[in-house]
Amino acid sequence: MTEYKQNELHKNAAVGISSVSKAFAARPVLQRIDLDVQRSQSVCLCGVNGAGKTTLLRIIAGLLHPDAGSVSLNGYSLRKDPGKAKPQLGVISHKSMVYPDLTVSENLSFFATLYAVKDSAVRVKELIHDVGLHAYRYDKARILSRGLLQRLAIARALVHRPKILLADEPFTGLDSEASKYLISVFADFTSAGGTIIMTTHDINAGLQCCRRVVVLDNCRIIFDAMASDIKTDAFAQDYLAYARSGM
Repeated sequence: MTEYKQNELHKNAAVGISSVSKAFAARPVLQRIDLDVQRSQSVCLCGVNGAGKTTLLRIIAGLLHPDAGSVSLNGYSLRKDPGKAKPQLGVISHKSMVYPDLTVSENLSFFATLYAVKDSAVRVKELIHDVGLHAYRYDKARILSRGLLQRLAIARALVHRPKILLADEPFTGLDSEASKYLISVFADFTSAGGTIIMTTHDINAGLQCCRRVVVLDNCRIIFDAMASDIKTDAFAQDYLAYARSGM
């Protein structure tokens, strides 16, 4: 494939990752990673600890610069046009990334202001209702349960209406009810045209959320398939062995 055609493919993807490499202290973590994720697609990024999953997500989020290669978000280059690329993203992780001494409403108002959200007061009220936090809107974040705190984190990530969600181990510490809620949020997001890339050690939850599975190992992608084309139960049980076998 010519370089021109490759660039066009990346340009048309929601997330276009081209020849991305990264090393820490001369230890390679990612080597020439190529990955396109289309709009409305959800991807579960798997791999053993140290495979480079979080590093790749941090590069996509613009929190870490690759040593080589490029990332585009809905056609905007993260390196050349970060002002247009970064607002495409919302980020959810096992950490809430909210201010513990601010209330639910205050947290969302702060992030709405940070992103210059129009009609921010209306948007905050809408989100509080959508994530089921109306009864807790005046509670400080630090007193919320893990499940409620994750709902606040979801609202924070969605406050500016991003088109892409990055989720790094979002199920960590959640009970079954909170996990089901998060899965429903992801389903609604992709149904509305959004794109998700997530990492999780809870492979069963990941496969419930995602239509595509990508496995990282030894600095590279060793497996990339639609979830409908794999045997879900066997993969959930054996994917670590698959990774270390080199497929």
